[in-house]
Amino acid sequence: MSRRTVARLGVAVAALTAFDVIGFLSGAEHHGGIWNSVPLGDLALGVLGAGVLVWFSKRILKRLLSRPESYYDGTRQP
Repeated sequence: MSRRTVARLGVAVAALTAFDVIGFLSGAEHHGGIWNSVPLGDLALGVLGAGVLVWFSKRILKRLLSRPESYYDGTRQP
C-alpha cells in the first residue's frame, strides 16, 4: 500500500474512533445491545465483523474461485 492510502486509512479509523467516543460520552440512549455499555464497543464489533468477512473471503471463497496454474494451458490435471 502506498503511504497516501495508509494515511487515509489512518484518518478514517481515527475519525470513526472519535465519533464512537463522542457517541458514548454524549449519553444518548442506545437500543439495548450489550456492546453499547462498553466504551468503543461499536468499534470493536465492527473490527470483529470485518475480520470475519476477511477470513470468510480468504478461506472459503479462495477454494471456490482459484484455479490451478495449468488452467489456461489446455491440460487439466486434477
